[in-house]
Amino acid sequence: MNNETKRYKVVIHDKEYNIVSDELEEHIMKAAELVDSTIHTFTSASREIDQQKIAILSALQLASRLLQVEQQLVLRREQEDALVEWTENKLSTL
Repeated sequence: MNNETKRYKVVIHDKEYNIVSDELEEHIMKAAELVDSTIHTFTSASREIDQQKIAILSALQLASRLLQVEQQLVLRREQEDALVEWTENKLSTL
């Protein structure tokens, strides 16, 4: 993030949206592409799903991915802390 807000136009599910954000353009575009691709996953599987259901299923899938990444981050931090502690213990015996 930076301190300057900008306006961006993104296309999600064949509709154009105006986004105001202080994130970099590349970040916004990648986020929009991820949302668009997730929505298209559900719409290509079944044309009979209504728009609200598509939005909810897409949000759930993206939230699930976020939780997985957060869990991986916690695990890596725990491993890093253990490695730092092990290293400090080894160095203190030298």
